[in-house]
Amino acid sequence: MENEKIGVLTYTVRHRKTYDLLCLLKAKGYQDVTVYASAFTYQKKHMPIIQHRPEIFSGMQETQEICENFQYRYIEGSRADFDIEQDRILLIAGAGILPMEFVEKHTIINSHPGYIPNCRGLDALKWAIVERQPIGVTTHYVGEFVDAGYVIERKRVPVYESDTFHAVARRVYEMELSMLAAAVKIRRICKSEYIAPGDYILHKRMPHTVEETLIENFEQYKELLQENTE
Repeated sequence: MENEKIGVLTYTVRHRKTYDLLCLLKAKGYQDVTVYASAFTYQKKHMPIIQHRPEIFSGMQETQEICENFQYRYIEGSRADFDIEQDRILLIAGAGILPMEFVEKHTIINSHPGYIPNCRGLDALKWAIVERQPIGVTTHYVGEFVDAGYVIERKRVPVYESDTFHAVARRVYEMELSMLAAAVKIRRICKSEYIAPGDYILHKRMPHTVEETLIENFEQYKELLQENTE
């Protein structure tokens, strides 16, 4: 059994990534897990044309109930009020932008569904396709810059000729979860690499005017990959 002390940052509402991450940590044998849940205050002002993240399913349990079943601790409150031990590794399941005073006190790992620094910020998969950048996932320590800094691991996500966009999106999500859970161990055996933001922009939500041609761009993206492998 694993004896690492893990914390999971999430929201007080049902949350798919949190559900999947807790199931994966339990399957890996982690016992000392505390979930720190804060109120979800962000309201989407921009609804995507094409969904690319798994949604909550009807039979999914509340996070508190999952913790009770797994014998994990569940604590609700403001992040400023959480009493978190210094040696507890925090994994981000859902958190938004964390204040620097919180970041500086803890070791926090994020799994970003983009290949840093090529695709930083929101809608990383979609921007990777449009801008012809590598599709991948990066685990990194949360620091001064968004989706940059000390990287634990970067992996490219394979794209096959027969893939649909949603097949690749699912593959990105699954790799994002597996790499986040694996980062707890990997961080101890690999030397982290510092990656500065560099010349790559921090993306915002993809505008509808760009997203309208995403599927067409994806087919072109696959053709370019095929040409480069021939």
